[in-house]
Amino acid sequence: MQMDWPLVGRTGELGQLVALIRGVYAGGAVLVGPGGVGKTRLATECLAVAQSDGLATATAVATRASSKITLGALAPLLPPLGDRTINLLVTARNALHERAGDRRLVLFVDDAHLLDDASASLVLQLVANREVFVLATVRSGEDVSDAITELWKDEHAARLDVRPLPESEVDQLIAESLGADVEPGTHDELRRISRGNPLALRELIMAAVESGSLAQHDGRWGLAGPFRISDRIADLVEERLGSLDAAESEATEFVALGEPVSIDILERLTRPEAVESIERKGIIAVRETDGRLEAWLDHPLFGEVLRANVGALRTRNVLRSLADALEQSSPTRPGDLLRLATWRLESGSPAGPELLLQAARQAMAVNDIELASRICEAAWSNEQTVAIGVLLARALCDLGRFADAELVVARTAELVESDDDRVSITSIRAELLFRTGAAAEALALEIDAIEELDDPTAKALLVAHRATFLMLMGEATEAHALANAILDDDALEPISGAAIVSGTVLTWDGRPGDAIVVHERAYERCVAALETESFTLQDDASIQLVGIIQAFTQAGRLAEADEMLALAWREVADRRSTIPMAWISLQTAIHRVAVGQIGDALRWGRMSVELWSSSGLYGRMRWPQGVVAQSLAMLGRDGEAQEQMAWLDTIDTPIRFNEAGVMEARAWVLSAFGALEDARKLLVEAGSLGITMGQRTCALSALHALARLGAPELAVGPMEALRGDVQGPLLLARIDHVSALCELEGDRLLAVANDFEDMGSLLLAAEAAADAARAFRRASRSRDATAASARSRHLAARCEGARTPALLLTETAAPLTRREREVAVLASKGMSSKEIAERLYLSVRTVDNHLSRAYEKLGVTGRDGLASVADQLVP
Repeated sequence: MQMDWPLVGRTGELGQLVALIRGVYAGGAVLVGPGGVGKTRLATECLAVAQSDGLATATAVATRASSKITLGALAPLLPPLGDRTINLLVTARNALHERAGDRRLVLFVDDAHLLDDASASLVLQLVANREVFVLATVRSGEDVSDAITELWKDEHAARLDVRPLPESEVDQLIAESLGADVEPGTHDELRRISRGNPLALRELIMAAVESGSLAQHDGRWGLAGPFRISDRIADLVEERLGSLDAAESEATEFVALGEPVSIDILERLTRPEAVESIERKGIIAVRETDGRLEAWLDHPLFGEVLRANVGALRTRNVLRSLADALEQSSPTRPGDLLRLATWRLESGSPAGPELLLQAARQAMAVNDIELASRICEAAWSNEQTVAIGVLLARALCDLGRFADAELVVARTAELVESDDDRVSITSIRAELLFRTGAAAEALALEIDAIEELDDPTAKALLVAHRATFLMLMGEATEAHALANAILDDDALEPISGAAIVSGTVLTWDGRPGDAIVVHERAYERCVAALETESFTLQDDASIQLVGIIQAFTQAGRLAEADEMLALAWREVADRRSTIPMAWISLQTAIHRVAVGQIGDALRWGRMSVELWSSSGLYGRMRWPQGVVAQSLAMLGRDGEAQEQMAWLDTIDTPIRFNEAGVMEARAWVLSAFGALEDARKLLVEAGSLGITMGQRTCALSALHALARLGAPELAVGPMEALRGDVQGPLLLARIDHVSALCELEGDRLLAVANDFEDMGSLLLAAEAAADAARAFRRASRSRDATAASARSRHLAARCEGARTPALLLTETAAPLTRREREVAVLASKGMSSKEIAERLYLSVRTVDNHLSRAYEKLGVTGRDGLASVADQLVP
């Protein structure tokens, strides 16, 4: 595979090196860093600059083979020395001087840590005497001769540490290398494995493309299988590990197969001095976690290569030894039981059902559903209990394995004895019914069970679960009432489930500030319970975190939401937890729409659709599918948007929560085709539906879209009526925008643009600034209009190609009216006057009149002329 690999993220280092070469004081520079980090590439760029400056250049590459030969690395640069070995170094220096002639010589020595003693001494003399400028690379973690170390210790040469690239520059390198969109999950995996190492990243991408595990689909690069470690990467890692002795190799294997491994356990299983040595050599990194030192491999690629090369029997023996050592240490810390159970399963050594059950609960608590199901299946095969059966059924349900889950539920139901058992089995049965489309049966099942139960906490658990179903079905008011009634229950599980419902309803009903309070209180309870209480139905902290994030977004606290999203995504992506990843990617997509990063919203929305689909939770796909369709419409990709909306319509589900939001997405798709009247009618309905369903946030967004699509007079009344009932600067700014837009008051619109920009909502800020420009133009304030228009364009440029009516109006060469622009857009797409009239519910004569005025304002003479200035109509 051929691809361009630009030098990314090294501008500062390159500038430093070029300044040193062009100066008169430095004798050289030594680039120090791990293998593959880009030292050689950086030095090569410097050499090219030196050549362009007219300097003489030469390159010497040291290898392990040449290190055994006197002047081995420099031999290609020297003439035959014959019997002149008495003054060997003097002869070599003279030869290099002759090579440079009357120009200054820049000598590049790659892998200088492998130089033989004579070559290292020669390099030191040349630098110390300022006879040449030596540019050397040294791999960190390697033994380096005294002569090379003296280069920077005695300040003969500058030392420059070349570190891995930060994530932002890794993303840039990925994008520039592949030249197309890359799915967020693939980005994360490339980041994780490469750890900012450009060579590793390059080899990963090339090997994955060549093997087909990284492929394009619908214009996006995504993983179709695991990354393959190329021979070059394997050679690089094996070269790094090749100098380890037997004890060091054994210690490294333990870490590779059990990462992270407690230092106490590692030193018990291996020699302590070997552990110290591999840390000193940069093979492992030692970190402190909760007062305990743990060993991790210093780079993920070490583990990928080592695990691929360790045989099956050796792997079993290592994991068994780790499990025995951990069990002997009386594991009590969070995660210890999970680690112990995993090692027991993978090594084939015996593990008791109670250990497996507790470990599976920990796996569910951290949303590692795949691992939880594996552990539960092992426990279920040894002993069948209600606790194990319910947990296994829940894990299978979350993985979309509904038929398998139903079999486990049927068997578990035969074991029920107590109220707690009845609650557990009823909850998972109802969940299966709901997820497979039988919502009414799920509700009826829970109502019957609630009436039969005596224990108040058991009743509260099922009430919370029923409230969740009602909320998803769009019955937000009833769901909220049920949830609020149990928010003060003493038990954690009812509180957690009720908080999910209450907080979510509050967020989407225009009260995100109240929602944050509810979610944060439940989150604190969940975190406090992680070490002491069991984990069954919806009691993990991460779902409360999702609630906090969505409340932050709707409250206009966009920067805080973004920070939390980044942290949450890293956590769930590391575990490849499908449902949490689906929730976080959905919230990220919604957040990106609010911010105005429409291209990013499209990528995250698609990711969420795929994750929900793989979980079998097709009803939840409606939400990200709506974001995808709306984003495509805003990007001017109307055909694709229509296809996505058609797909959304095929989803058969009882889920109707946020239906007004789905209707808004449909309206944006209609507007992309120029069907603005139909779009406006739909948005009026969406606003009314949102208010009726107790989802005022959705209503305000739909009504705001109505104003943004050219009908603020229809939106202002209903929005102003909600002003006293909603919270947060974002919702209030939407109302302010429409109010100012109705009066077309430039100063007020500019103030609203400031509010949106301060929150980080760039697309809405760009549109408000565009509206201000039109208002100023109408008021003959041309200077203010020009400034507002320039500001709008500047903000819009950060919105990844978004194309909305407000931006379209400000970019038009001459100010068209709303109707003139609508007619001109459709005509530029080749539609006849009759077709336009039918689409906009106008007469043909009215259409022709609008076209005539548009021709005059745009300086064109017909429909062909409109096509030629289409970029002015659609930015």
